[in-house]
Amino acid sequence: MDVSPWWVAVGFGGQVLFSARFIIQWLASEKARRSIVPRAFWWFSLAGGMTLLAYAIHREDPVFIAGQGAGLFIYLRNLSLIKRDRRSLTAPGGEASSQAPQEATVAEHACGKTEERESGTDDSLKARLASLEIENARLKTEVAHLHANPVQHQGTGV
Repeated sequence: MDVSPWWVAVGFGGQVLFSARFIIQWLASEKARRSIVPRAFWWFSLAGGMTLLAYAIHREDPVFIAGQGAGLFIYLRNLSLIKRDRRSLTAPGGEASSQAPQEATVAEHACGKTEERESGTDDSLKARLASLEIENARLKTEVAHLHANPVQHQGTGV
């Protein structure tokens, strides 16, 4: 089978993109010290999958075409779910802060340690809920302390 060098380069380029997603996932997991799947994983999956699909179509390989074509739907669906979750967190009445959403949210714990949590995952939402519950308890304690020890402010009569 005669394959032009250009198509071989396209095939290898797609494979590099597709494989890079695992390096991204591994580095993100090492940084967080737990297994996570960052949004970039899905973008690299999509880019690599589309490039490999083009190569598979050129090679007229129905098995390769079916495999890469089906994967594209999964990658797009995951990206749309992440977008939906990020949008719901920033909607009025949502639980997000005034900051724009980031690749990973940071959940602050009572002991002052931070852990990176990937946006849009169950673990992330549970961590965000736990963080908010801790912050809520801290604020309630602070308000109770302020009510128990009112401070007279000069000129306000309070």
